[in-house]
Amino acid sequence: MARRRLWTWAAAVVVVAAAAAAAAAAGQEKRLLVGMTLVPGAASTGAVCLDGSPPAYHLHRGSGAGARGWLLQFEGGGWCNDAPSCAARAGTRRGSTRLMSKLEVFSGVLSNDPARNPDFYNWNRVKLRYCDGGSFAGDSEFRNGSSVIYMRGQRIWDAIIADLLTKGLAKAEKVSAGAALRLLSRRPSYILPLRQPRGASWGCRHGEMHERRGVFP
Repeated sequence: MARRRLWTWAAAVVVVAAAAAAAAAAGQEKRLLVGMTLVPGAASTGAVCLDGSPPAYHLHRGSGAGARGWLLQFEGGGWCNDAPSCAARAGTRRGSTRLMSKLEVFSGVLSNDPARNPDFYNWNRVKLRYCDGGSFAGDSEFRNGSSVIYMRGQRIWDAIIADLLTKGLAKAEKVSAGAALRLLSRRPSYILPLRQPRGASWGCRHGEMHERRGVFP
């Protein structure tokens, strides 16, 4: 009798453990790895990272009703404040696409799981890699003997957007650039892309919505 109870208890433990494992597996997001795209011809326009390497992004294509929606996520990473700090940064993944991971996990707002990312899961989702040390805003260089440090964030921004326009951004109906749009909205107009998608609405989340409609030259 005692042995039967022991087996019943053990079976119950196995069932509970299996149920817990199944629940954990169901709640675990399947990893979506997206490869890096180097912007072709960017170096010829001076659009380069701190060390002179080409700029890059990761793109996962949208589908269905989200095929004309675009989510742009700008990678963060702080600034370098002077020539020595920018030179040091150029030798890290924060200043060179040569040293960056070539595959990125798309999770959160970049996820393709509708349960975890109901707003953007089927949009075109882009992660712009950050390698200029100045939040995509600079356009200068510093020569130190035989080495050159490039602070070309503005050109990187222009080059990436120009490349994305050829891949469907030009036909976008909705574009979300996150909190970065608030920063971009305060920049001089020449920093913004000159070819905003026709009729597209641009916005950012969490109470910072700026909507712009119309055709730009």
